[in-house]
Amino acid sequence: MENNGEQLRDFVYSGPLIDFVRAANDCCLYLEALKGDEGRDFISTMVNHLSAVYNLYLGLGETSPVFDSGVEPTVSEQDWSTLFQRIALILKEHNDVVRIAEDQEFDRSEIVRHTISEDLSDVYQELRDFTSIYSRGIEELMNDAAWELQQRFTEHWGGKLLRALLALHTLYTEGVDPGGEEHV
Repeated sequence: MENNGEQLRDFVYSGPLIDFVRAANDCCLYLEALKGDEGRDFISTMVNHLSAVYNLYLGLGETSPVFDSGVEPTVSEQDWSTLFQRIALILKEHNDVVRIAEDQEFDRSEIVRHTISEDLSDVYQELRDFTSIYSRGIEELMNDAAWELQQRFTEHWGGKLLRALLALHTLYTEGVDPGGEEHV
């Protein structure tokens, strides 16, 4: 389905999309500014950011791509790795999460260990790729970046956001402060 210019503008400048872009960008800026010593503040702040991003995402309208080829990612492997390490440093031993394998992973009866830092870094990558392209102000690219974000939400980053949110929620409700704990 092709978008005409007016439909395209209506979508890329819609209130719900602008609100989502703002929340996604705020989340990315927070993650980019991490120093590694945030402790409990990191947990509560990320619960707020992830909740806002997910909630605002649900209000987005649907769109179709304009171009046949995908948009170029902007987050490098080094950027991803640096963020992964920083989050792992903040959460320390609370970074590890155990869960049941999903359909596409191994045997569904297996227990899988993964990390909050991996899920958050993957979500960050999707959000930053989207916001970087959206900020260029080229309506067709803004639209296609939103369309790709929607496709990837269904494929993986929506689930990763919810897994990270659940894990952080658990840490929050248990009163965990990874920055205030004594380590021997």
